[in-house]
Amino acid sequence: MKVLIIRRDNIGDLILTTPLISTIAKDMNCKVDLLVNTYNQSIIENNPHVGKVFLYSKLHHRSKGTSSLKVLFQRLKTIIDLRRAKYDVAIIAKEHWDKRPLQWAKLAGAKRIIAIGNDCPDIVTDAIPETQEQLHLVNLLNRLTGPLGCTSKPGPLELYVTPQELADIKEKIEFPQDNLPVYGLQISSRREEQQWQKEKFVELAHKLAAIQACHIMLFWSPGKSDNKLHPGDDDKADFISAQCADLPIIPVRTNSVRELMAGMSLCDQIVTSDGGALHIAAGVRKPVVALFGNKAAWLWTPWGVPYEMLQGKDYDARNISVDDVFTRFVSLQEQVRKNTAMDEA
Repeated sequence: MKVLIIRRDNIGDLILTTPLISTIAKDMNCKVDLLVNTYNQSIIENNPHVGKVFLYSKLHHRSKGTSSLKVLFQRLKTIIDLRRAKYDVAIIAKEHWDKRPLQWAKLAGAKRIIAIGNDCPDIVTDAIPETQEQLHLVNLLNRLTGPLGCTSKPGPLELYVTPQELADIKEKIEFPQDNLPVYGLQISSRREEQQWQKEKFVELAHKLAAIQACHIMLFWSPGKSDNKLHPGDDDKADFISAQCADLPIIPVRTNSVRELMAGMSLCDQIVTSDGGALHIAAGVRKPVVALFGNKAAWLWTPWGVPYEMLQGKDYDARNISVDDVFTRFVSLQEQVRKNTAMDEA
């Protein structure tokens, strides 16, 4: 059976789709083809369950010097390639069907289309009823496997970092070889209510360094805050680095998603706001302290790893105190130590 999964959304969305990809590939004994966008495509590099990858380029994501006409021509080529593949099934990998990915499923000419929704158009041959349960997105997406006869529960998130990528990031940041614990602070988030204050990150870093010898890796979205296309947090990172100059802090300016994946792979535990970086941390199997301003936090919590979640008052992460984050961080450390001891017993 030839299966196409359509997931042309944000980085975190695609990461949370990797258990669905794995379940179908294993239960159906096949490779799964994907239609993704050029922004999130690097997430699935080296994934052994993935076959062909078709790219959709959003006009506002096109690289400098690439014309709109070239992007539209590439879309036409993608449509032709999809139709030639002759898919048995196309799956709309979203918590509810959506007009644009459904158009792509139709253009692909798939014999069956699977999607979630009580109001699915007739073109959807296998409509999955909506549920009132507060399910994690991974569990919601796993419901899409029902019409294929899959019965497996979803596994962990799957990101594949290569040994060379690890070696490169270690060389770039001059990664210490003293075997001390390494903690990650990821300070960026797109939504204002998810952006924990820079002063709080400084205070947290000092509290962590005070309780034990360690290294602290600082991650952020590179770029200036006034960049309309991809606003970054260079200024915020510079402030934190300056205020933590007396600490063993390692600023990690990552120029790609793959570099962020590799950098986070070096950490023992990570603090981050909700967003794509949170799911990268979980995807490389790291314990996570997650800061939420999201009302539907249950939908997006770290999947498949030990974690602590804090949700700010009035659904604003800026209302979370440093003491609360520190307490949860230490609690998570203890939880991980106990789990490790039990596994080794």
